[in-house]
Amino acid sequence: MFKKIFILFFLSAGSIGLVFFSSFQCSKSPSPRVVVMDFMEAVNKDDTTTIDKYLDLDKFAQEKMKELPPEQWKEVFPKVKEQLRNNLLGNGATRLKWKDKMIVVNKETIEGDQALVEVSFVDQKTGVTQYTRTLLYKKDNAWKIYYFKD
Repeated sequence: MFKKIFILFFLSAGSIGLVFFSSFQCSKSPSPRVVVMDFMEAVNKDDTTTIDKYLDLDKFAQEKMKELPPEQWKEVFPKVKEQLRNNLLGNGATRLKWKDKMIVVNKETIEGDQALVEVSFVDQKTGVTQYTRTLLYKKDNAWKIYYFKD
């Protein structure tokens, strides 16, 4: 049985606004779109448990390291992983960057065990919109985020 739920709400922690429109199936693991929404909210709230639940930090670090020469990967992997995690918590760069944005979680596309969720970040002062894609994969029947532009 499908149950559609459309959620529109704003969370205020400073001037943070999150706009979520979601739909999901009852009695199944959350859809990629819901996972992304929960992850964004967890970053907003500095909720490490939920961040860890939905983010595959090792795979995220590996994706980020693709920009580096392969001979550097072994040496920098722990540093990249630590920096990416720190960016999501406290006064981390990614968390602060998202702070004054209205976050709109848009369309999801699922192809087998891979998914893409479109996300827009709207600066509430200037109206400038930035767009990114969040990449997920299915691991143990649950969706895990492994890449987004931070």
